[in-house]
Amino acid sequence: MEQYHPIIHFTYFCMVLGCSMFFMHPVCIGISLAGAVCYTLHLFEWRKIRKGLAGVFFLMVMTAVMNPAFSHQGVTFLVYLPTGNILTLESIWYGIAAACMLAAVLLWFRCMNRVVTADEIIYLFGKSFPALGLILSMIMGFIPKMKKKLREISFARRLVPVEVLQENKESSQKKQKSIFCAVKRKIERVRHSIETLSILITWALEDAAETADSMKSRGYGLEGRTVFTTYRFTKRDARMLLLFFGEMVYLILGNGLGGIAWNYYPETGGAVLGFYSISIYLVYLCMCLTPLIVDCYEERKWNRLRSAI
Repeated sequence: MEQYHPIIHFTYFCMVLGCSMFFMHPVCIGISLAGAVCYTLHLFEWRKIRKGLAGVFFLMVMTAVMNPAFSHQGVTFLVYLPTGNILTLESIWYGIAAACMLAAVLLWFRCMNRVVTADEIIYLFGKSFPALGLILSMIMGFIPKMKKKLREISFARRLVPVEVLQENKESSQKKQKSIFCAVKRKIERVRHSIETLSILITWALEDAAETADSMKSRGYGLEGRTVFTTYRFTKRDARMLLLFFGEMVYLILGNGLGGIAWNYYPETGGAVLGFYSISIYLVYLCMCLTPLIVDCYEERKWNRLRSAI
């Protein structure tokens, strides 16, 4: 999928993110979440994303628990909460659906951050919307740069001279009998974290200002400025774009005609399972799995060609 034109990348992720946020049918939410998880596991190594997946799962649990605790809509009464409010079955179902939808959107955004690079954002918006393109490109690379810089700051702060470490060790040994030793250590950790965060924020502001000045000095956004690019829109890209538009039109028509309609309040229910609904689910599944299918096909083709050498 990464070898396609930037327009294909941006169009696909806009479509899949929009469908993930607006199609609230349980089957559609499950398809989007499954596709996002599969593509995330395909793009990233397990050791690099296991903490991120654990964080997404924790966020899902929190969302699913908080919705019935604060929302009391619905007609199916279950039990009274300690606060005196009622717990309804509809609020539980909506909380689970919202949690899965949020997880799918977050994972799709992570995949988008990997596939759609900053250069592609500049290429897509540099001429028509230069300020927007610059801001989006900075946002896309903000989190990885911040994580890398945080590791550098933490590593640099640990490189304290041996004499200072020895002095701190001796002074700490003298204070072992103090009942406030543990509290002081916690306060020292908090102070260390605050100083690290302050350094990181200062660096981020300076980096943003330097990036803006650098782009301005290069004439970014000026009328008539030419840009060298290696991106070429080929027939393969045109076929993929037509496929995406065909799938999107079918999904929009299906949603408009009630094929995947679903309500959670006041009573959970929606479109019954039928041939038309199944066809919509299959088209949506095809759209969510398209990048994974394309990548697997390209890898298989490359392995076959390499083995033939």
